[in-house]
Amino acid sequence: MSYRKPLGRVENYTKPFLAMTGVIVFMGLWTAASIWGFSVVVVFTVVTDLVLKRLAIRRR
Repeated sequence: MSYRKPLGRVENYTKPFLAMTGVIVFMGLWTAASIWGFSVVVVFTVVTDLVLKRLAIRRR
């Protein structure tokens, strides 16, 4: 294994990662909606929103 430092700047893959994460979440919600119904998706998204808001408040 090489321990050399990179010889320049490396590419930033943050935006593609976030875009693909959004696509995967979108497809997952559509899959859950087709299996269990839209009410489960609504409950899941509300709970996820509340959890993320609480995590954001704790980080401040």
